[in-house]
Amino acid sequence: MGYASRNDPVSRPRHVNPASASPRTSATGRQSRYSMSHPIRNLPVVQNWSCHVCGNCCRTLVGLITDEEKRRIEALDLANDPEVAPGPWFKPMVRGVYRWRLNHRREGGCVFLTAENRCRLQERFGPEVKPFVCRMFPFMLIPAGNHWRVGMRFSCPSAVASRGRPVADSQKDLVQLSHLLESHLGRSADDAPAPSVRRGRELDWPDACRLVDVLVEIVQDRRDRLERRLRKCLAVARICREGMEVRGGQLSKFLQAVRSAVDPDVARDPASLPPPDRFLGRVLFRVLLAIFARHYRDASRASGLRRALNRVRDGLSFARGRGRVPRLNDYLPEVRFEDIEERHGIPPEADEILERYYAIKLSSFQFFGPPNFEKPIWDGLESLVLTLPMILWLSRAMADQPPMEAVQRAIQLVDDHFGGDAMLGLPHIRYLERTLVERGDLEKVVAWYSR
Repeated sequence: MGYASRNDPVSRPRHVNPASASPRTSATGRQSRYSMSHPIRNLPVVQNWSCHVCGNCCRTLVGLITDEEKRRIEALDLANDPEVAPGPWFKPMVRGVYRWRLNHRREGGCVFLTAENRCRLQERFGPEVKPFVCRMFPFMLIPAGNHWRVGMRFSCPSAVASRGRPVADSQKDLVQLSHLLESHLGRSADDAPAPSVRRGRELDWPDACRLVDVLVEIVQDRRDRLERRLRKCLAVARICREGMEVRGGQLSKFLQAVRSAVDPDVARDPASLPPPDRFLGRVLFRVLLAIFARHYRDASRASGLRRALNRVRDGLSFARGRGRVPRLNDYLPEVRFEDIEERHGIPPEADEILERYYAIKLSSFQFFGPPNFEKPIWDGLESLVLTLPMILWLSRAMADQPPMEAVQRAIQLVDDHFGGDAMLGLPHIRYLERTLVERGDLEKVVAWYSR
């Protein structure tokens, strides 16, 4: 429940038909209904956003819509509008309550995207006419028991750059969207199942909040570089995986004690850690990196068999890790794998944007449960930390660009996939992530690309 992907605003499991919704008893024992109002908790960091009409989302987002939204758009006076592409405007889908997707033009972009990168539906009829997924982007609403948490998709260039008005100013809009979300789902925030810390072991929502609060505190502790803060989070996860039996107020004390205990054991200098295993650790990392590095300017490009064959070819090239890097996105210059490995350093000012990114992902609960392929908390944390070396690798690859611009584009590319690319939910991909963790190579990869 919540916004699980860049394309689907509703979580993957347990879709409910809003038309058949009825009062029911929630996980907290209260009777709830999908129209019930729940508080919105805004981001704990300074984050700005406004639409700057770049059209990126209208080209890369797969706009899933319901039957009702399709009928509403078809009833509008659009048939002779020169800014609207000829029909068909919709393609059928089989995906829960979302039966259709917005079609794309042959040259790229949504059928309702104008030459000035504006939505024709909004231009003529107002934002309320747009499909719900389009209205919500780049925000996400994730249930946390008795409230909604606000997250963001950093695949939006304006979100990465924190350009626009403060997110707190969007409170009224987000409350309205939370009511629409509950109508789509047929249930309210407190109906969300409790998260799990590992398979078969659940954690109630108040304790999940306590756990996440400590992780956010670690990420926002500026006495360390960002990469060490994330390695500290991994160290906490290793200890807590062994057994975390305390609950309630004692859990906060336990986690703070663990945080203090791991500090002397987490190396301050990333160069002091041994490199990841050359024949497995780095290969697994690059195979996963090939997924995150890919970016389609148009969501309808290279689909089906051609897309699958391209993925296999590029994955093999990344696994080999020698020679020319395939141009999986428009930002990559002509560069060789060997050149990237020889580059070092990241500007200290990059820690600010990276801290903002990881603090938001953690505090919004975007890293576990439905927003991240139903992963337990610790598995989700590890998959989130894995994005740091990917961001650093991609920013190194884009050495022809100003350093901070390269970091921002790398975040945008990586977050376009995190929690949203269906490939990352496949069992064999999750097995690769798990192997990287269990071999101890995740921490080493983080340190290696932070040198």
